[in-house]
Amino acid sequence: MADILIVDDEESIVAAFGQFLRDEGHEFRIASDADDAIALIEQRPPALAIMDVRMPGRDGLAALREIRSRFPGVFVVIMTAYGTSQTSIDAIRIGAFDYLTKPLDLDEVRTVIGKALAAQRARDEAETAATADTRVPSEVRLVGDTPAVQDVYKLIGRLATMDVPALILGERGTGKRLVTLTIHENSERASRPFVAMDCDSTPEPLLESAIARADAGTLYVGTVEKLPPLLQASLTRMLTVDGSPRVPGAAVPRVFASSEADPIEHVRSGALSREFYDVLSVITIRMPPLRERRDDIPLLVRYFIQRFNEELNRTIKRTDDEVLRRLQEHRWAGNVGELERVIKRACIVARSDVITIDDVAASLTGARFDRRDVESTLARSARTALHERLVERSGDRSAAPFHDIIDLVESTLVDEALTITNGNQVKAAEILGVNRATLRKKMPDA
Repeated sequence: MADILIVDDEESIVAAFGQFLRDEGHEFRIASDADDAIALIEQRPPALAIMDVRMPGRDGLAALREIRSRFPGVFVVIMTAYGTSQTSIDAIRIGAFDYLTKPLDLDEVRTVIGKALAAQRARDEAETAATADTRVPSEVRLVGDTPAVQDVYKLIGRLATMDVPALILGERGTGKRLVTLTIHENSERASRPFVAMDCDSTPEPLLESAIARADAGTLYVGTVEKLPPLLQASLTRMLTVDGSPRVPGAAVPRVFASSEADPIEHVRSGALSREFYDVLSVITIRMPPLRERRDDIPLLVRYFIQRFNEELNRTIKRTDDEVLRRLQEHRWAGNVGELERVIKRACIVARSDVITIDDVAASLTGARFDRRDVESTLARSARTALHERLVERSGDRSAAPFHDIIDLVESTLVDEALTITNGNQVKAAEILGVNRATLRKKMPDA
């Protein structure tokens, strides 16, 4: 049972909706416009608000903006009789959990409400958990409220009610294993084992043992492209019958796999079997890097401070403004995992109940702030070298150094990118921000 707020100025819609929610066992309140809705949310935030777009005064999208800003814990579903692609895009972009079109399909309404409440439970458990899960020691919980993270919450809510495998993609430290654990804990398999294994650092016999221990629970396969081919084939057979997905609920583990890179490249290289990839990739979750969700950093910092206060018996209250500014400017190559380590060290070394820039400076050395200095040094070095080259040729009217210098710089860039990636042209092109065809044209031997 949940507390649901209905926001609509049509009495017939409200009456029918209220009866439906009553039959479903939910409590509900009613608002006829945006101002009434905001007032009711201020009194007692509901679990979910289902709100019409067209109402007297402010429309539903304007109200949605205020609710997402002031009451981020309230999930909002937008409904409208004027459904257009732009309306739905705007609603989701602003932060709506989902949208419904009138006339309402009650089966769809029931499904959307179920998904919203499941996603909210997953989010609430993640944000309020003060201690780590005993099965995954010192594990950071999912925390965040930006649209990219809201999309992940929505997928978690949906997958918690669907017994299917999935593929989770994202950089190191973005929380791929954590997503799997959260889905597991909110699924019907929650009482079964949760087994996590990293194929990049676990010997093959232990990988086989981990698969066996997963039983009918949930198996997380990290760095899936490093899973030995025979075990990939074994899991593929386990998850399929005559080439088709096995019926959900069968006595086999539910499998989630993750990778930091594009799995298609691993399929092309032969590291990941096409059959195993096809089984896993029907559902794909992409975890956003922290640099793409910088607005979540203050929320994450507060969460980590609370967590480490309890773990380390500290009484840290906050960070100063300079710390937050520097943290939000940082590149975070290690993503949330790196931020966790920075805040933990700061909580240990802080000499008062406020974390200052001195408490985090050592952890941030060599990253974005030093990078500015590196880029400045690089620019000065390049300018000096180019100046000398141009002066050298200034007296030679037959010389045309422009194209020579451009060719030299391009070939050097390409050569360095190929060196860094051990000759992998796809990765080198990604580093340089060009397509593979352009890279090949610029290669020294091309």
